[in-house]
Amino acid sequence: MDFTTLQTTTPVSDLKHAARARKNVDHLDDRRAHGRAGYTLASTLTVTGTNYVTIIDTLTKDQTQ
Repeated sequence: MDFTTLQTTTPVSDLKHAARARKNVDHLDDRRAHGRAGYTLASTLTVTGTNYVTIIDTLTKDQTQ
C-alpha cells in the first residue's frame, strides 16, 4: 500500500474570499489528479486556526501486482 498526503491552507476571513476560493479549487484539482493516478481518499483532517484553516487529506493506492 502506498500513501501520500495533500495539505492546503486557506484563509478564514470573508474579506479574502477570492484567495479562499482559489485554494479550494486547487485542492480539488490536486485530489482529482491523484484520483486519476489510482489514489483513493482515506481520511481528511481539518485544523482550524485563528486566521487560516488547514485541510490535510491522506490518500492511499493499492500496489498489488
